[in-house]
Amino acid sequence: MRNRRHSLACLAVLMANPCLAQDEAAETPWLLCRNPEFLPMFRELSATETTQDPPPADIYADTLDVSKDYETVFDGNVEMTRGQAWLTTDTLNYNHTTKLYRTDGLVKFQNESLRMTAQSAEGNQEQGSIVLNGVRFQFHESNGNGTADRASMQGGSGQLKNAEFSTCPVNQKQWRFRADQIDINQETGKGVARNAKLELGGVPVLWLPYLRFPTDDSRASGFLMPALGQDSLNGLDFSIPYYFNLAPNYDATLTPRYLSNRGFEIGGEFRYLLNRNAGQLEATYLPDDDIRGIDRYLLSWQDFTAINRSWYLDTDLNTVSDINYFSDLGTSIEETSTALLKSEVSLHGRGKYWNLDLSVSEWEIANPVQPVDTKPFSRLPSLSVFAGKPLKPWLDVGIYAEAVSFNHEELENGNRLDVTAYVRTPIKGKFWYATPSFSWRQTEYQLGDDLSIVSGGESISRGLPIISFDAGASFERITTIGESRFIQTLEPRLYYLYVPYVDQDDIPVFDTRELTFMWSSLFRENRYGGADRQTDANQMTFALVSRFLSTETGKERLNLSLGRTVYFVDPRVVLPLEPPPQGSGSDWIADASIRLSDQWQIGITQQWDPSTNSNELTSVRGDWSMSNGLQIGASYRYRRDFVEQTNVAFVIPVNTNWRILGRWDYSIRDNQRLESLLGFEWRSCCMGVKFYVADYVRSFNEPNNLSFFIQLDFNGIGNIGGQPKLFDENGILAY
Repeated sequence: MRNRRHSLACLAVLMANPCLAQDEAAETPWLLCRNPEFLPMFRELSATETTQDPPPADIYADTLDVSKDYETVFDGNVEMTRGQAWLTTDTLNYNHTTKLYRTDGLVKFQNESLRMTAQSAEGNQEQGSIVLNGVRFQFHESNGNGTADRASMQGGSGQLKNAEFSTCPVNQKQWRFRADQIDINQETGKGVARNAKLELGGVPVLWLPYLRFPTDDSRASGFLMPALGQDSLNGLDFSIPYYFNLAPNYDATLTPRYLSNRGFEIGGEFRYLLNRNAGQLEATYLPDDDIRGIDRYLLSWQDFTAINRSWYLDTDLNTVSDINYFSDLGTSIEETSTALLKSEVSLHGRGKYWNLDLSVSEWEIANPVQPVDTKPFSRLPSLSVFAGKPLKPWLDVGIYAEAVSFNHEELENGNRLDVTAYVRTPIKGKFWYATPSFSWRQTEYQLGDDLSIVSGGESISRGLPIISFDAGASFERITTIGESRFIQTLEPRLYYLYVPYVDQDDIPVFDTRELTFMWSSLFRENRYGGADRQTDANQMTFALVSRFLSTETGKERLNLSLGRTVYFVDPRVVLPLEPPPQGSGSDWIADASIRLSDQWQIGITQQWDPSTNSNELTSVRGDWSMSNGLQIGASYRYRRDFVEQTNVAFVIPVNTNWRILGRWDYSIRDNQRLESLLGFEWRSCCMGVKFYVADYVRSFNEPNNLSFFIQLDFNGIGNIGGQPKLFDENGILAY
């Protein structure tokens, strides 16, 4: 429900950890190093397992010497197999009495966990144990590799003595662990290093008495990397999560957290995946906040349950202790600007020609600047049904109905039933289409005592027809711009809408708001969202779209659109305190989407009010993305009397290993910086270092919050620290 905290981490904290389970290592987006010095897979692992216990042992060689009663000498291209274990060497001596063997010559060894080369080996073929000396090893399912003086293996598990481990190429050890002993457990897919030293660039930087790391992609319980940060509001911020691998289909994470200015917080998350449902539970608790003097908490539960192929249940419950929770404890502008929390439980049914949704929903104010009277009505419950079917290729019929019981602790309650039945006759030609439509909308209200006095009765009805005609065409031609050939389309569209005027001033407003005007608004049957107002209309929309498509690739390089609605009769239906629409029609709206190449894209939206000769909206956005990783995005947004903001974000690769990241959001209208970030990243295929400085608004009445972030990534092991969620792996979030 909310972003995870990303904060400054300290390597020294690891010294106190009894166990570090870095199961998030698999999420590292970098490609693993490719290096010819890595040990290749000597042979394919068997897809089947023998039922014999112990599994049979087989030895093959070019020649063998049986001159001794108790010993056989295998010589030349020796191969020994026992289950998944496989060994090859030049010469092998096998004692029939002791069941022991020893090798003479270099050894290649492979089992279900790893593969090795060794100077020599000896073992017990009957028991399946082996000891190898002078070892180089490589895990099958990870990039982990290293060396050891001695390796003792029993099946897929064993011990490595005086070992070193890394995920870097053999000749580029940017980091590695040196340990007295590394234990390998094939069943858990984990390795444990004891008395280990972390080296960066060959320099010892940290001693670790105990370190747990993955040898494959399986999960295991243990501590995750700790995080330590500094926040201008909360002070020192330290947390260390513990991961519980409870079962293959559910797990949990417990996160103790210390905030020096507030106290100790405990947080937890439980995830589950069952046959028919999946979900997660999240909770945090901060007792007796030292600043606020109250207990702080967050509770969240999301669940999806499939009842059968047609029906499913969706649960999304969220609550916080107080309206200042996110503004105090949020870590980004997305969190701190959270104004309302919604909790909803809904039952959904889907069929070929029908949909049904039954839900209950409740809202909670989660921001101190949010007025109480702006809190939406609760729906206790809401039932919506749709049924529609094409009877003929040229005839569609359908009906939509919604029944809602509205509840609000500060406002009067009421019930509403809204039903719309329609008939459409879509007609299509080779390059044109026309769709006449007729519908009837009937809305019934049952109101509480106070509302009934204002509205003139407990029951109110509204019924009216909605008539529309939508027609368009598409013309094409070949045109040339420079040396490039394009298919240019010309797509005119007319949309007529007629809705007679019905006085609706006595109808209360439960959930209805005027929708933001945009291109799709030109073709709506109602300029309001919600059923409490149905706009009257006698109007025609004129729209024109032109596209330029590459003749070589079919990709759209240019899209131009222009449209406006003309009123034959001025609309009269409005919301309370809303002035009626002015002028002879709607605003002009123009859109342009320009893709100069696969790397460049520009989008422009302009909205103009001809009655006042004023600019109502301007939106400009652009992206530039290159194959070398360079990304630049910028946007400008203006809506009269509401917002004027600009945004710039970039990722600049300096070279193969270094890149610079930045983001800047500024409110021109408020003359205030909303959010900014500057970061540097260095990464190779086995290690990365990231440093960020972030500054963002918690509240317009408070100074910006300044935070520092640092992250160390050990590919295949895990990371230390966190990263603000301002960027994703596919590009920068420019707008």
